[in-house]
Amino acid sequence: MANLAAKKCVPCEAGTPPLQEERILELLKEVPTWEVKENKHIEKTFKFKTFLEGIYFVDRVANLAEVEGHHPDIHIRYRKVTFELTTHNIKGLSENDFIMASKIDWMYKLEEKIEKVVVKKLVTIKVLIVLVIALIALLLWQKLF
Repeated sequence: MANLAAKKCVPCEAGTPPLQEERILELLKEVPTWEVKENKHIEKTFKFKTFLEGIYFVDRVANLAEVEGHHPDIHIRYRKVTFELTTHNIKGLSENDFIMASKIDWMYKLEEKIEKVVVKKLVTIKVLIVLVIALIALLLWQKLF
């Protein structure tokens, strides 16, 4: 199966039927952390360290939704954000819902990786600053005594 995150959402033609359970289960394998609800929508809750982190992520997903032309329902509860995806005009699930879920997961994982790299670099910089301060203190100590 092709990587869903690499696909683009396409508008559903009038009269397009919602996905059948067999196809839903097949697509769910690519986004296994999402839950299917009544074969009508999929949802996932993301947790963030702060309220603002969640809001910033919602903003990025909103921009993605505009580009893709497929918009999730979004529920914000302090540091938790739940995205619900459904294709409203067919009153059920389409491949677009799974494409968006895959892209949202990809964005979240990318941000986690970036955060880890940034934190690691900050720790390294802090250690270097402490060493430089200690070295300066040592040099001043030697000059004074």
